[in-house]
Amino acid sequence: MQLLNVKDLYFKINNNNIIKNINFTLNTGEILTILGPSGSGKSTILKLLAGFLKPSQGEIKLRNKLLSSEKLVVSTGKRNIGLMFQEEVLFPHLTIYKNIAFGIENLKLKNKETIIKKYLQKFGLLDVQNDYPEILSGGEKQRVSLARVLITKPKILLMDEPFSSLDKNLRTVISDYTIKVLKKKKISVVFVTHDVKEALRISNRILILKNGEIEQIDTPENIYRSPNSIYTASLLTEVNRFEVVPNKLGFIITPFGKIKCKENKFFNYYDCSKIKHCCLIRPSDLFFSENGINAKIVEKHFLGPAWEYSVFIRKDFPILKLYSASKHYSIEAKVKVNIDLNKVLIYRG
Repeated sequence: MQLLNVKDLYFKINNNNIIKNINFTLNTGEILTILGPSGSGKSTILKLLAGFLKPSQGEIKLRNKLLSSEKLVVSTGKRNIGLMFQEEVLFPHLTIYKNIAFGIENLKLKNKETIIKKYLQKFGLLDVQNDYPEILSGGEKQRVSLARVLITKPKILLMDEPFSSLDKNLRTVISDYTIKVLKKKKISVVFVTHDVKEALRISNRILILKNGEIEQIDTPENIYRSPNSIYTASLLTEVNRFEVVPNKLGFIITPFGKIKCKENKFFNYYDCSKIKHCCLIRPSDLFFSENGINAKIVEKHFLGPAWEYSVFIRKDFPILKLYSASKHYSIEAKVKVNIDLNKVLIYRG
């Protein structure tokens, strides 16, 4: 069921579009991640959804109720939208109990203390309920923040890189714990991050943002397997890149074989024999094979789970990077390299 609808959203500062033509929906229980580099407009969209900023154009609706437009902005406290940010937002002068209670202290509830105790127990915070935030670990603080948000029973939760301050191992544990709780409660989430692995791991859909505009929005698998632009493909993972002009029959000639341009989904068939094309190959899609083409190892680096090799094929072709966990070669070693041609990403121009 559609919960949130964002239509034709723009935000300008001094006539400069910070975001423009933003359109998306959010379904009940869905986790939608906004992914993009710093300065792409991710946090601006979140602030517009929260009611901290007023749109220059467009509208935001929650179940057909208008929350924001050029003429109207419903206050943050009346939106039934929860907020979790990367900055520490716990009140340092309040105990953990009172931090969690803060979200419902103005509500007329007969069993308020019972509700608070329930959340303390659910999030494993009973033993620290009388402590102050300064003595808690990073993971405990995140659990307090989550409990304080969820006790208000928000329809939507906005999360702006909430785990970025945690160390890598704790980040994964707390992230998994948080997402599990949110999915169990069927709370819709708009999650902002620049961490690709995190986005692929937790999302139902990913919105790729480029210079304030939507580049692509789809499921994690579809976006990874079929990025619709060089920008999206390069944002998701490291790529090898080379340019080529197809022959008169419309074939792109590569050292690994030929590829018919019209079979590529990113553009319709046309006479492309005089148009330069960009081909991308992910290092993880290349592999060593007895049936491959001749190459030579010119550089290597140990990455932990795998080795990263740089392989030379011929003078008129760029050096390619390749990841391999099962093979180990020395520099200057002669090898054979191959790829499934269906995994070569092709873009016009």
